[in-house]
Amino acid sequence: MATTINLDTSQRVDITCKRGDTFSLRLTLATSDTPPVGDFVQTDLFLMQVRDADTNDDSHILQIEPTTPDPSVSTAIDFTESATNMKAVNSGLYVYDIEQKTASGVVTTLIYGTFKVNEDVSITL
Repeated sequence: MATTINLDTSQRVDITCKRGDTFSLRLTLATSDTPPVGDFVQTDLFLMQVRDADTNDDSHILQIEPTTPDPSVSTAIDFTESATNMKAVNSGLYVYDIEQKTASGVVTTLIYGTFKVNEDVSITL
């Protein structure tokens, strides 16, 4: 008989990026199964937030709204933040997660982890 049930299916994926560079992340919701699992529909909402700490509910450093690169292929989403906005983020170590919300209201954290921003040397043209 099981004594615990783990409903947390999210995966830890740490991200390192550069301050002042364009941030670009493509999240592919598929496995080696055929057909792919984890597909989403146009009504699903996605959110990526970067915060100082996972206990900080007051404000976020970044909130990145995704785009679907090809609406006819429902397995990938792009999270992009401009170089200008990334320049405003101080170098340091943060936390983030990406959530999916279905039309029926089911919310699932897909990935989470640390979000490290390395200092940039060059000044963007």
